[in-house]
Amino acid sequence: MNFSYIKYVGCDLDQTLYPKSPEIDTAIQANIYTTLGHIKHITQEEAKNLFYKYYPGISGRKTLIALGLGPDDAEKVVQDALENADLTPFLKPDPKVLSILTMLGIKYPLTLITGSNQKLAYEKLKSLQIPAQLFKHIITGEISKSDGTAFKEWMNYYPGSTPEQFLYIGDRKSTDVDLPLTLGMKAILVNVAEQDANLPVLQLKSFKEIMNKM
Repeated sequence: MNFSYIKYVGCDLDQTLYPKSPEIDTAIQANIYTTLGHIKHITQEEAKNLFYKYYPGISGRKTLIALGLGPDDAEKVVQDALENADLTPFLKPDPKVLSILTMLGIKYPLTLITGSNQKLAYEKLKSLQIPAQLFKHIITGEISKSDGTAFKEWMNYYPGSTPEQFLYIGDRKSTDVDLPLTLGMKAILVNVAEQDANLPVLQLKSFKEIMNKM
């Protein structure tokens, strides 16, 4: 990937600036059970038992599809659960992540774009000991990321720039790669367990590999 044209870098927060863990998965899944219970008109415990008919044999999103939700609705339930769960007790500072963000912030105007609401986003940054001041702009879930509005807002901060000058780093193909590419931006996918040969972006096992590539 040629980074010579990149002038602005943005990154996701959830499961990008921190890794997955069993505790985090449990907190996220509790939100999924609640939403599934509302959809199916059953208790949270019944929803949990229903969910585990398929999970963890298949992903949470595919489990919801198997339980009758449409693909878009399943994606939204999982994403909402991720962004709205209180994960702060399980988030641990990582000096290397902080170092990478600091170096990126020196080289580029750095923007955080997250689906988490403002209150949760700042609480997560505090738990991770990532100063909010590292970011030139912080765009939180009050401006929709899933429909591309947040990315357009980011570009509006820099009138006269072209989409090709913007690079976004995140962990979800649909919102963090497909959407930016559709808008003409560049993207990097991180925390990738298995690379997708059909995906025309840099794919890394960890956010911490970023500085080896840029």
